[in-house]
Amino acid sequence: MANVKNLTVRGMLHRSARYFPDNEAAVDESYRYTYAELLDKVRRAAAIYHGMGVRKGDRVAMMLLPSANHVVALFAAYELGAIPVALHVRESTSLLVKTLERLSPRILVYDPSLSDQVDELRELCPGITGYVGARSGVTTDEEIRGNDVVIPDQLDQYEMDFEPMAIDAQDIALICLSSGTTGIPKGVIHRNGPTVESARGGAYIWGSNPHSCQLVPISTSFTGWSNAVFPLMNVGAKSVFMAHFHPQRYMQTLQDEKCTMCVLIPTIWRMLFQMDISGYDLSNVELAGFAGEVIDGPTLEKIRTQITPNIINIYGTTETLLCGGTIMFSKDMTPERIESVGKPLLNGEIRIIEPGGTIDDELPANEEGEIVVSGPSVSNEMWADPALTRKVFEDGWWHSGDLGRLDEDNYLYINGRIDDMIISGGINVMPAPIEQTILDHPQVTEVAVVGIKDEQWGQRITAFVALKDSSLTAEELHDFVCASPLSHYQRPRDYQFVEELPKGPTGKLSRKALRS
Repeated sequence: MANVKNLTVRGMLHRSARYFPDNEAAVDESYRYTYAELLDKVRRAAAIYHGMGVRKGDRVAMMLLPSANHVVALFAAYELGAIPVALHVRESTSLLVKTLERLSPRILVYDPSLSDQVDELRELCPGITGYVGARSGVTTDEEIRGNDVVIPDQLDQYEMDFEPMAIDAQDIALICLSSGTTGIPKGVIHRNGPTVESARGGAYIWGSNPHSCQLVPISTSFTGWSNAVFPLMNVGAKSVFMAHFHPQRYMQTLQDEKCTMCVLIPTIWRMLFQMDISGYDLSNVELAGFAGEVIDGPTLEKIRTQITPNIINIYGTTETLLCGGTIMFSKDMTPERIESVGKPLLNGEIRIIEPGGTIDDELPANEEGEIVVSGPSVSNEMWADPALTRKVFEDGWWHSGDLGRLDEDNYLYINGRIDDMIISGGINVMPAPIEQTILDHPQVTEVAVVGIKDEQWGQRITAFVALKDSSLTAEELHDFVCASPLSHYQRPRDYQFVEELPKGPTGKLSRKALRS
């Protein structure tokens, strides 16, 4: 029987440092740490936290950019059995205050470039008793001010000369923030055992080994960060970070670090393909992937021909981590299944139920309903919110709020959020097929379709569109849509051109912002 003490996120790093000490673990624009170096810096940072009163179970709030020192700061919390919580760095100060009041963290670790906002939090959150800076790969000396300890600048002055408290598989590893109905982000709890299980499942998804390398341009507040990084850390592989995403820098880093895999949302893939990438040597890339939204055919073909033919598509959420979602492998991506997100991941289960029903209200193949998910890494609890816990978790299953269907071969198709459904003229309309049609126009880079309140129709189908060339008119785009297979009732009645679509802190489209 496995020792449950080893089924911890802390144990992942210790094991990789023991067996792969000289492998590179974390790299950014300025810093490069092997696993042995990373563990040493983690233990020194943990000594800093401990001196500030951090103990097992305490929350450690983090406002950090993707970097090697973010990994140091994160795993320093794990070293003590504390619970790290990544805050959305683009969030308003007022919402950050409300979030911190709910979390009651002992300390806040921040990037010095965010010092102005952190100074506001010092005044507004008296319960936080300690502050630590952590440099990203692009932090300047001018951004560092005050007397806070800074990682890694003063790490050599600290030593972890004590044994931390024991932790096991049942202890909380993560509180992941996701958008909440009240405006305050909800805190999804993940315990150590299921988080390690997710990392194991991720190694299966990525095909990762100690020689793998992934470029991770994902915000630290997005669960996709841990989904990308933990599987690699679990096998002694390398993760490369970018503080800020730039298409040219991304491609150059992909080449220079000899990355073996790259996974992006379709919006970012389309951004990359707006430039000529033929001059970059991508011969080391063995796997490409996408997640977060349905991809269009032309972009998928460009990934196949310009990056690698080995492509995966993943469906997962903050609540599921990696062993609760689905995966579509490259050989499954036939033309008739291009819109599917595949089948459940390792030991996971998917059902389609009547919206508003229980997990027993299962629907037959090809009938649309709510997606419910079960699996070894699926959460079952929300932080400080028992009412929401009862609402969305049921007997080991999570109610996703996503609409979808399973075909006769159990491939999952997602048709958007239940809340995204547009009711126009008494007819239920989902935005996904409309958006796919508009994206097929060569001048369109981004599109989102929402329902705007309308006295005549109930909701008016409105398309918000970002263009490569501003010469395209609404009339021309309307004619393009009318020539498509879309039914008359699905066609937008209004087109609004925007420079870019509004995104939330995790980079996902904010339909709520468009409706308002």
